[in-house]
Amino acid sequence: MLFHSFEGMLTTGGMPEYLFRRTHGIVGLLRRLVEDGCTEAITSGEERLTPELLARTSIRLGNLADLDPEAGEVPEIPLNVKPPQQSRKKPGRRPRNTVFDDQGDRPAADG
Repeated sequence: MLFHSFEGMLTTGGMPEYLFRRTHGIVGLLRRLVEDGCTEAITSGEERLTPELLARTSIRLGNLADLDPEAGEVPEIPLNVKPPQQSRKKPGRRPRNTVFDDQGDRPAADG
């Protein structure tokens, strides 16, 4: 477990899109990237996964002697995938509320 992990670390912001671009949606590559990223996060002391940390983490498939690359058993690993750009929000400005709080039809309160 990473000491500075948080709920949604891999599922919020630009991370899902980055992970998909980095692994082409191949679960085995995603698993290797997350495992290798966790090792890098622990080794570096960062203790959380960020797109920047994952961008400098190589996906290593290990021993592939039992797989046939000619048959497509070894996936192509995407290279040089850049992490998503951080949004540059103006300081002090709150984001616009895009949620509509429609309560629908409610019964009248008896008074």
